Amino acid sequence: MQGIDALGYEEVMTFLRSTPANLFFKDTECRYLFISDVKTFFPYGEGQEEDVLGKTDLEIWSSEEQARFYYEQDQKVLATGEGTSFITEVPRKDGTAYYQIKKNPVVLEGKIIGIVGLIGDITERVRLEKQAENWAVHDDLTGLYNRNYLKVKGAEQLKGAIMPITIIMGDCNYLKRVNDAYGHEYGDLLLKRVGRVIRENLPPESVALRMGGDEFLIACSHFSAEEAEQLIERLHGELARQSDDRLKLDVAFGYHTVTEGPFDYTAVYHAADRDMYRNKHKNR
Repeated sequence: MQGIDALGYEEVMTFLRSTPANLFFKDTECRYLFISDVKTFFPYGEGQEEDVLGKTDLEIWSSEEQARFYYEQDQKVLATGEGTSFITEVPRKDGTAYYQIKKNPVVLEGKIIGIVGLIGDITERVRLEKQAENWAVHDDLTGLYNRNYLKVKGAEQLKGAIMPITIIMGDCNYLKRVNDAYGHEYGDLLLKRVGRVIRENLPPESVALRMGGDEFLIACSHFSAEEAEQLIERLHGELARQSDDRLKLDVAFGYHTVTEGPFDYTAVYHAADRDMYRNKHKNR
């Protein structure tokens, strides 16, 4: 059976240049010796082989941080004799591109003689994953976060929060009446408008969620009780200004502020919820 020795130089090069991923070789000085597709090596497709061959990443990339990272990964492979794999982000005309780069040492007679690597374009996959992650924590109707956000990112968000921390709860007063009188399309429109008012008046270091139905939550870091009352007053004013004959944007709000000690989200949530329902019944 014939092996690769039966192939000529041009045939071997044709095979190499036809690999599904971008294949490259480097010497022990981290200089490129070969790259199968130089066009896709550069995010804008503007490169030529002379821009790559014989050079290290330090000489190729304009981003010093990016070039240094690539170069240090090469040095790590050469020093340890172990492969490495990572995902890198590169700006491109159609947005951020994502590449998975894998590198292995090339060993001949017990000695490392270079590096072989593969560059795979995983942009579509990563964008779909990010889109799915975004959908998972966002409410389609209002564009605010949904309650899944608390499970996925809530702990991380609260970990960096600074006292005082305030939770504000809101509940739409007339959603059922609007749904019954005009249909659910108008009910959805009411929720969208309320969500927009909350989003446009959201303080820094705060997140807003639609918890489901007609219930909203605003979590504010470094936000006092006095600031919470001012925000609620501002929200009431803006909701009134954006109301019309059919859609009365009226929301009952309540809040609870923690100024010190450990933050127990569940306890604070229920305290804010109770305050909101007290205000809801008081104003009926």
